[in-house]
Amino acid sequence: MAKQLLTGSLEEQCEFLYQLAQEKMKAGNYTGAAHALKEILKYAPDYRDAANLLEQAKRRKAEQRRNLLVSLAGAVVFIGIAVVLDVSNDFWKLAFAFVGLLVGFAVANLISSYRRSSTS
Repeated sequence: MAKQLLTGSLEEQCEFLYQLAQEKMKAGNYTGAAHALKEILKYAPDYRDAANLLEQAKRRKAEQRRNLLVSLAGAVVFIGIAVVLDVSNDFWKLAFAFVGLLVGFAVANLISSYRRSSTS
């Protein structure tokens, strides 16, 4: 998406960016949401709850990254298990990797839910 030149008053521009950030948050695009919120805070530091929303976007982005890395680590561990078990068929190694991704994803979600419940 090309950069768009915003027009209108500062309030209108902030409102546009705020709505954009909320849409991006709903879609799981926390990087895009953080970028829009940083633009708001650059020119209107006290705009609505933009600072809180930015912190939330940063936390969720970190959580996404952590979930992805734990999922990938699960795949690596399960491929290692397949190697130790001397699985020679590539299809089965791929199946082990897929199961590892699923297990890693489940573990990552358990960690995330535990972290959320302990901070509440």
